[in-house]
Amino acid sequence: EAHCNARSAAAMADRVREVMESMVPELEDVQRRGLCSASEVKALVRRRERFEYLVHRPRATRDDFLRYLQLEMNFEALLKCRRRRLGMTRQGPPDFAIRRRIHFIFSRAARRFKGDERLWMQWIDFAERRKADKRLERIYGRALAVLPHSVPLWTRAAAWEFEARSNASAARRLLQRALRAPMQAL
Repeated sequence: EAHCNARSAAAMADRVREVMESMVPELEDVQRRGLCSASEVKALVRRRERFEYLVHRPRATRDDFLRYLQLEMNFEALLKCRRRRLGMTRQGPPDFAIRRRIHFIFSRAARRFKGDERLWMQWIDFAERRKADKRLERIYGRALAVLPHSVPLWTRAAAWEFEARSNASAARRLLQRALRAPMQAL
């Protein structure tokens, strides 16, 4: 048993190291652009690494993921303020990398806590605020597949199709699928 635990701990450490290494170019760019100091980058790396270990644990909680997401959203807001203060109007690779990371964390949380409707709704809120339409389409598809009986999810997906994408026929099809969904489950 101790051998298995050591092997799983090593595998977890490898996964965390892989995720951490993928952050290097983004963090170097943030520092090079003068948006963060070297000490701030080091502190962020330490906090991200701690959260990565937390969410890779077999007993990771929903709150572990939510706290990690909050860290990343706060970092995104900080970069936005600093970019504005420095007169950088255009978003750069660090901004897109942080958004990608937030979606990645949401995706892992949704995979771990499939039936958590509130978590799916938080992810949808984030994607809508960022106007990530292609991503939203995939999120709604995954969420509706996992939670086919969620009335708020169906109505929100249909409303998004109708209001944000001006696609009345897709909204109608979604609502028709929602009406059939409970019948398919029986």
